[in-house]
Amino acid sequence: MKKISTLLLFFIVFGAKSQTISEKLGAVSTNFKITSASQPLNVTNQIILKQNRTESKKDHEDYEYAVYERYYFQFISDSKLVASDRSDIKKEALVKSNHDYNKDGYFIRLYDENDFLIYEFSRETGVRFNRDYNTGKGGYFTYEFYLSGFPLVLLDKVKRIDVQIID
Repeated sequence: MKKISTLLLFFIVFGAKSQTISEKLGAVSTNFKITSASQPLNVTNQIILKQNRTESKKDHEDYEYAVYERYYFQFISDSKLVASDRSDIKKEALVKSNHDYNKDGYFIRLYDENDFLIYEFSRETGVRFNRDYNTGKGGYFTYEFYLSGFPLVLLDKVKRIDVQIID
């Protein structure tokens, strides 16, 4: 009996997988190669997170509600993204319905394992936390954008994500 208890304790201690806080909140860790203007970034963490959204709008006496889910891609880099001038980015990718021209945003390209372009799109800037703790020598730079406009199953084919800031 003592051997069984010891063996069981061994499997519990060494077999238990520790989860990160983001995994406990339902995020899925990913392992994409992240670049900015084709320059490699040192990414320390990357996740896809599902967020439930509820929006309501009151028009006179009628209420309109929308409940839906959005998937966000978030990552932490130790350096800032490359900023590209709007004129340097393909005009057809900056569709007005996909990007607010009055605000800065991201231009994102998804590539497969052969470095062929799968999809490109622009997004408004999501939540950003920039903490340059060492005066230009590195820090915590987090970036987020929501994933929509393409079938999410394509993410299984994606090996590299290129993200630029649109100026």
